[in-house]
This record gives sequence, C-alpha cells and structure tokens, in this order.
Amino acid sequence: MNPRFLLRLTTSCAVYLLLLSCFGTVLWIADEVLGWDILPDVWSLLVRALLIAGGIIAFVLVVISLLLSLSLLAEASASQAQLPNYEISRRFKRRFRKSLVAGVVAIALIVAGLQITDRVRQQATAQAVRAEFIETQIEMNRSLAQVVELFTPPLLDAIESNTLAEKGQLGNLSKLFSAVRASFPDRPRMVLLTPAAQAPYQYARIDAGSIQSNDQGQLRLSPVLYANFPSEQEAQVVQQLFAGQVMPLEASLSGNVINNQLPSSWGVLQRDGQTIAIVYLQTDASEIRYPLRKELYHSGPEQLITN
Repeated sequence: MNPRFLLRLTTSCAVYLLLLSCFGTVLWIADEVLGWDILPDVWSLLVRALLIAGGIIAFVLVVISLLLSLSLLAEASASQAQLPNYEISRRFKRRFRKSLVAGVVAIALIVAGLQITDRVRQQATAQAVRAEFIETQIEMNRSLAQVVELFTPPLLDAIESNTLAEKGQLGNLSKLFSAVRASFPDRPRMVLLTPAAQAPYQYARIDAGSIQSNDQGQLRLSPVLYANFPSEQEAQVVQQLFAGQVMPLEASLSGNVINNQLPSSWGVLQRDGQTIAIVYLQTDASEIRYPLRKELYHSGPEQLITN
C-alpha cells in the first residue's frame, strides 16, 4: 500500500479523534468534576469509555503516522543521495512472515501460560486461606468454651442485674477483657451483649472500650445501646441465643455484634437456667490475613456454648 496514502489517512484519523476527545473531555469535566450533571449515568459511562478507547486509538495512530513520516523522510534522503534500491527477496519475506507469526504465537502462549499460572496460584492461595480460616474458627470455639468459665459469680450477678458500676465489678470486667485478649490464640476481642436497662432500648453492647475512667480515676460504663438490629438475620440470631438456642447461619453476616466473615464464635452466660448475656469472641485478624473474607464465612457454633 502507498505509504503517502497511509500517512494522510492515519494523520487525518488521529486529528479527528483528538478533536472528538477534546469535546468529550469538556463534557466529562462539566458532568463529573464541575457537578453540572448534564449527562445521564449511562451516557456518562459511555463517554468515559469512548474517551479511553479514543485516546488509545489516537495514540496508536500518532505512532503509526510518526513511523510513516520517518520512513518517507528516509526514502527521500536515500533518493537525493542516489543510493541503490535494494530489493527484498521473496525468500526473506516468507521467512520474515513466518518469524512474525511464530513471534505472535509465542507471545500469545506466554500470556496464556502466565494467566494459567496466576489462576493456579490464586486457587492455591484461596485453599490455604480457607484452611487457615477453618483452623482458626475451630480455635475460636475452643477459646470461647474456656472464656465463659472465667466469669465469676459476683460478675455474673452484676451482669444479670445491670449493676456493674454499682457493685464495683467494672474493674474486674475490664481486667477480664484484657486477659482474654492476652491469654488466647489470635488475640481475640470479646464483646458482651446484655438486655438494656432502660427503655426503649433492647440491647446493650459492652466491650473493652465501653469501660472508661474519669479524671478522678473512677470507672464508668458507656455501652452502645440498640433499639433493634438493622439486619433481620442478626436480630433472629440474638433472639434465639437469649432463648437458649443456636441458629446456624446459612449466609454471610457482618452485623453490629456478630460477624461470621472472620473466625468468631458466640455463646451465652446463664444464671439459674436463664440467659443473662451473649458472649461474642472474634479473632484479631485483619483483611490482609483473610483477603477472601467476602467469600468465606462460617455457620457458627454447632451447639450452644455456655457456662
């Protein structure tokens, strides 16, 4: 094909695409950056996609135009210098085409091999994460069975009557929070959920941060109060636990208290056969340790864990 024709074609196409890109950029800036909202959401996404595609194509056309310009400039210089016109043999052309095809096939095979390797590596990582998740989950159940036995009768009496501060048990409860975190694997965080002492609230959430001291060194309790839970699934689980029953979770739950997307366990504290509080234990693992946390979840303890 005529190099001059290709040069004119690629240059013209690049100029047209750049002009259209400028117009689209103005629309996108006015819609997204300035917040004029002149385009519907679908059109905004379409303009963004066209800008990206047009920019890539325009860049390729500019590179092709530059290469053609250099080629024509080299031919003009060779003609002025009266250099001999060396013709490429058919045999060399055939070898070059075969080499080009072989190179393209080799690149495609390398890319496919890298993708397969990456997929295998991701599957191996996912299996390792799942295995660690299950192992840590089993450890959480074991730890919770020991934690519920650490609540002393005076502490249980204060929890049942909602008189932790009045009976001087806030210090003992704070020590218990710290001891659980320091004494068990994976440094679990413990949460207590008790019936709220004041209407119209139903539940009170107590954790290590709920116990605070004032300037005189006196401890005070600042629980998080819930009138209800936003998640119906979590509300049902809590109701079943206060009724002394275990409700297996069939889907992932990341609630205000219960989260089965990380290794965790929950049980109850009882006095005279009545449930007075829910004890929740969760590993201190972060999202970096469990990168597939949205795909991993557990159904909770198989049987009711209680003191």
